[in-house]
Parts: sequence; structure tokens; C-alpha cells
Amino acid sequence: MIKLIFIIFFSILIPNQKKEIIKVLEEYNQMFIKADYSKIINHFNYPVSFNLSKKTITASNKLKLKLIYKKLRGSLPDDYAYSTWDKINIQLIDNNIAIVNADFSRYDKNDISFYSGSAIYHLRLIKNNWKIFSLTPYSNTETLN
Repeated sequence: MIKLIFIIFFSILIPNQKKEIIKVLEEYNQMFIKADYSKIINHFNYPVSFNLSKKTITASNKLKLKLIYKKLRGSLPDDYAYSTWDKINIQLIDNNIAIVNADFSRYDKNDISFYSGSAIYHLRLIKNNWKIFSLTPYSNTETLN
């Protein structure tokens, strides 16, 4: 009986968690599109790590994260208009960590995609709110046997 209650509880909890995580990613994306750095930084838990292919950049506070996003967003073409999520896969670990593997595309003002990429986002549940604490952008993967 307890096993049945446990299964029912988690079958209800998981879809709600998925919706909440996607909602956070959508809000984050909208703030990125608008270049609203003050609101972007509210979607993070510090310290934040950006795991790039050749180095890791960390932001231990909101000011440093804001500067990172200004540089990142400022490096996009002048005709950048918006980004979309193409695919989002979510794994929940111990109910308070989520690993999100997401594919995205960036578009110009003529609705033409000029970049497609992927990133792995790590989120932590803090006081009933999902916050990003790490992201790893990548362009390709290889399965090692």
C-alpha cells in the first residue's frame, strides 16, 4: 500500500516539476531576448558556473553575472531578434536537482535562424523555486564505449 501511495505521489509531483522547470527556462529566455539583465540574474543560484570548452567562468554574485550576460548578449549580431527552445529533456535527481539538456535556435529580425546550439543546465530547487547554478553549452556529442 505504501509503495502505491509513493508511486501516485511522484506521478503527480513529476509533471508539476517539469512544468515549473520549463516555466523558469521560458522566463529566462524572455529576459535574454529583452536583454533584461536585472531579471535574468534572478533565475540563478550563486555561485554560477559557465562550463565552456576551454575554461570555466564563475560568477559569485549578481554583478559579475550581469556583466557576463551583457558581454554574451552584446556579442550577438545586431539583427538578433529572439531565441526558441527546440527540444528540452529534463532529469530530476533527488527531487531538488534538475539536469536539463536543451537545444535552441537564435533568429534574426527576418525570422531566419542564424545559430542552433545545445546546452546542459543544472537547476536547484530553493524555497520552491528552480534556479540555474550551472550551464554547459556544446555543439556536438560523441558516445564513448
